[in-house]
Amino acid sequence: MDCRGICKDGLTLTWFIEDFSFCGKKNGESINSLKFGKKIGSMQWYVLLYPKGFNDNCKDFISFHLYCHRSNVVRDIGFELSFIAVDGSVLVSKRIHANDFKPGENWGFDEFVRREEVFNIRREDYLPGDVLTARCRIWVLDEIIARDGHWFARSRIGVQRRSFLWNIEQFSSFQESMCEIDSRYGDRCMIILKFFPTEGQNSETIIRVEVRADDQRFSFSHFSSFRLHIVDSSGDCKKCLNDEFTYDEHIKTALYTLTFSKEDLMKNKNLYLPNDVLQLYCECVFPLYSLLPLDLEKICYGCPSIQEENVTKKGVESKKMHVDSTRTLKENLGSLYKENLLCDTELKTKTGSFPAHKNILSARSLAFRKMFTSDMKEKSTGSVYIEDLDDDTVQRMLLYIYTATMPDLLWDSACNLYAAADKYEILSLKSECSSFLKDNLSSDNALDLLILSDMHHDEDLKSSTEKFILNHRGIFKTNEWKLLMKTNLQLAADLMYQTLEE
Repeated sequence: MDCRGICKDGLTLTWFIEDFSFCGKKNGESINSLKFGKKIGSMQWYVLLYPKGFNDNCKDFISFHLYCHRSNVVRDIGFELSFIAVDGSVLVSKRIHANDFKPGENWGFDEFVRREEVFNIRREDYLPGDVLTARCRIWVLDEIIARDGHWFARSRIGVQRRSFLWNIEQFSSFQESMCEIDSRYGDRCMIILKFFPTEGQNSETIIRVEVRADDQRFSFSHFSSFRLHIVDSSGDCKKCLNDEFTYDEHIKTALYTLTFSKEDLMKNKNLYLPNDVLQLYCECVFPLYSLLPLDLEKICYGCPSIQEENVTKKGVESKKMHVDSTRTLKENLGSLYKENLLCDTELKTKTGSFPAHKNILSARSLAFRKMFTSDMKEKSTGSVYIEDLDDDTVQRMLLYIYTATMPDLLWDSACNLYAAADKYEILSLKSECSSFLKDNLSSDNALDLLILSDMHHDEDLKSSTEKFILNHRGIFKTNEWKLLMKTNLQLAADLMYQTLEE
């Protein structure tokens, strides 16, 4: 029965699901919205999305259902389920009339839309920024139209983003190199990377990378992404692999051929193989197996045509204008910095000089503000001497001050930038560097980060590092730990005390 008829009482839920591609649900498993609405028969509702289909018969589809939570029975319910584009237009929409909507029942569409349509064919329409927008409208069939209530909710599929350096030593004679990517919580190995040469055409040695899921939770389909860069002798990164892949119970390995051969690298060994070491910068994103908590953003009441126009379409346009304006501001400030226009001060290191603007430095850094607004010598001399930072760190710090970006960040540069951010009280930069360091902790660098966090009295970073070390007890057997006990006995003793408390 067509239910495009008149309605007198209605509810709408618009649900934004971030990182939707990384949803790790099996066939028959759903992700659920928050409960919404009490208007219709004093009932509460929620919608269920089955990313891999409701059952085996519809495994190539996304299933979309409505569920009734309360104990009442409601008759003559009409509802519409839709996926919405970023401009507010409807991508796919289906309606149904339920004569008897009983508690505990699912009503909806097992074959709502093909997965291929959403994830591949029209991905940019359905998943802009990997955000799916789902909408549910419910009404009681009657004579008067006045929908009464619009819920807006947001949730996010949990993902882990890991980035790290991978050194292939003795590259000229290596046969294979293995690397394990742990969970950021240090409790299990998630992915194993294998880097190896193999014979190609015309006596060329091609290089391949095998990416293998190692955690047992990859026993069902999971979307992941992987990027690989070569780091040259000057620290610049050259992208050589950028791909997305899906594991399932049958496919747990992805194999890639890189864009260069071993001979290509050997011909340019001064650039790519200093000391016969190939350095790779890896970025990997994979799921956390959970839906992060829902956030009810807004509830509106009244005329839906006005609300939806203002809150969804115009809201999206407003957000887009905000993003564009922010991008333009960054580009303009970045140009001001790079072209050295109207500079009125300079930061001087032992080996370099970097023009800047007092007002911008003061706006972004509490330390610089104190310098330029007090009777300190920097106010009158037009120079700030920074002898404890190297040129690269000062350049990175200035680039962040002007553009809020940190391109091609590696472990050592992040540590140096973290220390600079703390000294010059650039709080947002310190926070971003701290997050990067947490995400890239390893057994090789954990003790260095422990010392750094203790030196800068950062209890949050220190606590995260201590937890990582306590989950990797092999660190206590290393020469680095023996050195720490000699040079920083109190720090080592505090950590060992925590092992006794467990």
